[in-house]
Parts: sequence; structure tokens; C-alpha cells
Amino acid sequence: HIPAELMEYEILLFDAIKSSRLELVSDWRIHELQTKQQNELLLVKYGITQTDGGAIVTVNFIDYMTGRPVASCRGAFGLGITHSMDLKGAIKRAEKQISDTFPK
Repeated sequence: HIPAELMEYEILLFDAIKSSRLELVSDWRIHELQTKQQNELLLVKYGITQTDGGAIVTVNFIDYMTGRPVASCRGAFGLGITHSMDLKGAIKRAEKQISDTFPK
């Protein structure tokens, strides 16, 4: 998980996923899905690295049934003006990779 001070950016990460053809489903609703839909599920894991020189955001997509990673999208940005600006820039770049990997 990401440090508490970066939790506000979790919303931006999930908004980045919504820019693709992927649909977000709560783990509480997985049991409501048909077997075919469950077989198509991907888990999302993400990580953020923040330094004075910039930010890196990595979003991994993992097959729900097998645990096998199927895609990794990464965004890096570093003007070094503010941590917030660098992190938002990195998320935007990761969003672009996500929408390219899973186009609508």
C-alpha cells in the first residue's frame, strides 16, 4: 500500500483506470458476477515512488483466477517543482498507458 500522505492520489489512480475499457468492480460484488465475467476479472495493484526529483506510478493488472500478471503500466514525471505536481503528472502518464493498453 501507499503511505498515508499519498492516499488522496488513490482516487486519481482509479479515475485513470476508468479512462480505459475496464470496469471497476468491488470485491464485495464479485460473487454477483457470472462465471464468464469472473474469468475475465483483473486485479489492480499499484505503487508510487516519490522523491525530490520526481514521481513514478506503476499499475499492474493481474489475472484474478491465476494470479498471473498480464499488464503493467507506468508513468514517470519529474519537474521537481512540487511533489504534488510530479505525482499528478506521473498518474496522467500512467493513465495514457492504461488507455492505450485497454482502449475503449
